[in-house]
Amino acid sequence: MPKFERLDFPKKYPIPGWIKVAVFAIFFMGVGIHNCSEKQLTEEIKITKVTVTEYSKVHIEVQYSISNYSHIDRDVWLLLTAYNTEGVELGSSLFQVTAKAGKVQPMIKIMDKLPRALNIDEKPGKATVVLYKRKVI
Repeated sequence: MPKFERLDFPKKYPIPGWIKVAVFAIFFMGVGIHNCSEKQLTEEIKITKVTVTEYSKVHIEVQYSISNYSHIDRDVWLLLTAYNTEGVELGSSLFQVTAKAGKVQPMIKIMDKLPRALNIDEKPGKATVVLYKRKVI
């Protein structure tokens, strides 16, 4: 009876060390480039004059101005957070706006999905609008 030797299947080929080092170096360069672009975005986009203009039990209207100091239009993510007079968070909203190049634009955002209704004697004290920074690590 003939004897057959079986081949190792699948054949295992180890990944060379230089490829592992190259992948890690490319990953950390990508993280560095991402952090630099986020830092540059915070220098080019400024948000000012944040005020609560109107509110009811189920919505809060916030007015703010966004300034774009770069020479191109930017689509930016903003995080709006509203607080009551005692400093307790009433709600937050993440949304995207387009900032026109070299302009100061007044804008209005209405938060109509609050986690709970406002109490009878409760009113929003302040609101903050900040650039939302994506985190990689």
